[in-house]
Amino acid sequence: MNSSKNNCNEYALWAPSIGINTVSTPDANLDGRGAVSVFTSIDGSNIRSVTIKAIQSSIQGMIRLFIANADSSVVSLYREIIIPASPVAATTPVPAPQYIMFETILVGDLQLESGYSILASTQSAGAFNIFVEALNRPYPATLPAACCNFMQVTAETGIGTVSVANPNLDGSGAIVKVFQHTTFGSPGFYLKSITIKALQNTHEGAVRLFISPNNDFSWLLFRELWIPQTIQSAYQPSFSMVVDIGMYMPSICHIAAATQNAESFAITVEAEAISYPIS
Repeated sequence: MNSSKNNCNEYALWAPSIGINTVSTPDANLDGRGAVSVFTSIDGSNIRSVTIKAIQSSIQGMIRLFIANADSSVVSLYREIIIPASPVAATTPVPAPQYIMFETILVGDLQLESGYSILASTQSAGAFNIFVEALNRPYPATLPAACCNFMQVTAETGIGTVSVANPNLDGSGAIVKVFQHTTFGSPGFYLKSITIKALQNTHEGAVRLFISPNNDFSWLLFRELWIPQTIQSAYQPSFSMVVDIGMYMPSICHIAAATQNAESFAITVEAEAISYPIS
């Protein structure tokens, strides 16, 4: 976020932004027809990542990302991501295995002009949540006479416990909010990591992470973490996992968790609220 010109820091008030949509209608077009809008740039945006998360079993196909200009008169195919077939057992063995639906994170540094949009479509049947992580680039109305502006960070922590079995991937059922950004005057936060710590023995299952982009009105599946069978004892610690997230999100986004099995897990969220002294 620094500029080499005049040996001075960048004055942009980088504002976290996120675009979220679900694609599910099969569409073989490569010209953007049938694609749905996921994110629109404001003030010019740095697209840091795109997360694709299947929320049901899928057959082999393709997710396509497009870029559209401000009035959508021109749409350009930008990326194609091959989606493998999700594993589905012909017969259900006992005990039933835990399947994790397809997910991938595309990391990049796409500079997107203000007003331009990112669209997405799916070649084959199946539902996919698409998350676009971006930093918009507004500038303060009046630049200070002397350098420089800089980002300030404040630690934020979220904690919670999940224990009620919930096999749903659509955001319904028992989920527990584990993080809400609360720093006054901050445009958003950096979600650094999430720690999952079992409070008992575990069977094969999953802990799922959800994002709400609208103050808990709806929840969308973001990540699935496979939990192995473990036995905790006086000599063996319970299962633990640290998930590095590394995403900027706007203030309105909240984080929740759920567990596949009726087993207890403590969830700890490490985040940093961001703000600027010059705004």
